Amino acid sequence: MKIHVEVDPELSDSEVTIRVPARTAAVDQLVAAIHAADTTQQLTFSWHGENYRVNLTDILFFEASDHQVAVHTATAMYTTGQRLYELAADLPPQFMRVSKSAILNRTQVFSLTRSVTGNLVKFQNSHKQLYVSRRYYQALKRALEEKG
Repeated sequence: MKIHVEVDPELSDSEVTIRVPARTAAVDQLVAAIHAADTTQQLTFSWHGENYRVNLTDILFFEASDHQVAVHTATAMYTTGQRLYELAADLPPQFMRVSKSAILNRTQVFSLTRSVTGNLVKFQNSHKQLYVSRRYYQALKRALEEKG
């Protein structure tokens, strides 16, 4: 593996390009490690007409409803003009789809409960909850078990 580092003072944000002959598990692990190392990763969302920069680590989940995507943290809710599938493509691996209308941050999950009425996720340090569809339940359960 060759590693090149170029310093460009014209850039406003860091940029990493990985060129590989094929996508492998090792490449996915490398991408995940780079995302994990970037603790300052932020996105901009609006709330009551004002824009706010929010750390990705603070986000509990994204939820689509009525042609709008809500961004939930433990203490606030923001909105974004991006579609859920656009966010899913740009988010690091700790975010995963859990229903047709929701993506959650696995690192913020406190508990996952399966019942007859639905599969419910509770989050750390928050009263907020999210339902997980049956289609995504097993994948989320495996991902949480891997996390430990």
